Order: sequence, then C-alpha cells, then structure tokens
Amino acid sequence: MESKQLVDSILETVRAEMTAFIQHESEIKCPVEYEMRVLEIARTLSRNLIEQSQGKLPKSRNGKKKS
Repeated sequence: MESKQLVDSILETVRAEMTAFIQHESEIKCPVEYEMRVLEIARTLSRNLIEQSQGKLPKSRNGKKKS
C-alpha cells in the first residue's frame, strides 16, 4: 500500500472513532467512565496505527520460537 493511501486509511479510522465518541459523549455522566472511554479509544487508535503501518502484532514476544 502506498504511503498516502496508508495515511488516508489511518485518518479515516481516527475520524470514525472520534465521530462515534463525540456523538455519545453527552450520554456519559460518570467521570471515571469518561476517562475509561478516552483511554480505550487511545489504545484502539494506537493498536490500529501500528497494525496498519507495521502489520499484525505478534502474539507473544516471549513465546517459544520454532527453529
């Protein structure tokens, strides 16, 4: 995938996540729930960024390697 297409794909994902969050933001009354949702979005976006730019994350870096 070309770098411009990759950036567009990542930004499209971020836009979708932020739109969904902003639409439901007013429904969240508990500050703890709000913070948990923001952290969940940050983790999801970070994982998507890595997966789309580098490929899937390995299951375990400490797992037994086959030789």
